[in-house]
Amino acid sequence: MTTTPPPFGAPEAQPAPYYPPQPAGVMPTKQRNIVGIVALAISAVGFIFACVPAALILGWILLPAGFILGIVAVCLSGRVKWQALTAIIVSVVGTIVGFLVFTFVVATALSDAVDEATGGSTTVNEAPAGAAPQDETADEATSDAPTGTREDPLPFSASISNNDWDVILNSFERNGNDAVMAGNSFNTEPGEGTQYVILDMTATYKGSGDGSSALVQVEYVAADGTVISTWDNFVSGVEPTFGTASLLAGASDTGKQVYLVPSSLDGLIRVTPGILADEVYFQLP
Repeated sequence: MTTTPPPFGAPEAQPAPYYPPQPAGVMPTKQRNIVGIVALAISAVGFIFACVPAALILGWILLPAGFILGIVAVCLSGRVKWQALTAIIVSVVGTIVGFLVFTFVVATALSDAVDEATGGSTTVNEAPAGAAPQDETADEATSDAPTGTREDPLPFSASISNNDWDVILNSFERNGNDAVMAGNSFNTEPGEGTQYVILDMTATYKGSGDGSSALVQVEYVAADGTVISTWDNFVSGVEPTFGTASLLAGASDTGKQVYLVPSSLDGLIRVTPGILADEVYFQLP
């Protein structure tokens, strides 16, 4: 076969460039994602801190930082993604764990505060007069024992306890008019149908830190439900006065409270051993 030469002056045809064939299935190698690695490290440390109540605030600082860096790392093209995705997941889970730990810490603190204010549950320390005989079963003795409510008051001889206080009533002077007027001539004379009574009591502090016997509230509750405190008709000169002592654990305050009450003397003594403690009622002796 005869090849016709190109016309005079025409360019000669150039051979097509040769590209070697690429192996099937080979993808370009992705570069290491430094931002994703940093995000994962920050999120992991934040997760650990979020599990520790004392370091919870550090966890809440690091976890959002790890989350944001994880988002940035995911958006970088041509970079490894798994560290960034893991950082995002760890930061989200860590935030949930931190919230649960925070809730537990707050609940524990509130519970401790309530226990400190109330002194815990109040119990009777000694068997009151007229309690069930020893040969009765425990259930029968418990059912027959007074509960310390207004409807079922404790005998005057009983003592009570909670986590912070032991309280016992020592004596009750039904006619305290002479003692009150002798204590201070400026004290108000009792009116018709009323008289002064004097309660002597002891409170022993068992809590932590400093305590004050002023936290043990004591009132006289008349038969008609009127609550009478020492502040309703303040008197002075009857010593020693209960309720003014600062105490450490193991120390006691013994003193007297004076009340101006109806002469019928058919009321009860109400003791609250702590600001939010249970109220306990006692019969008059």
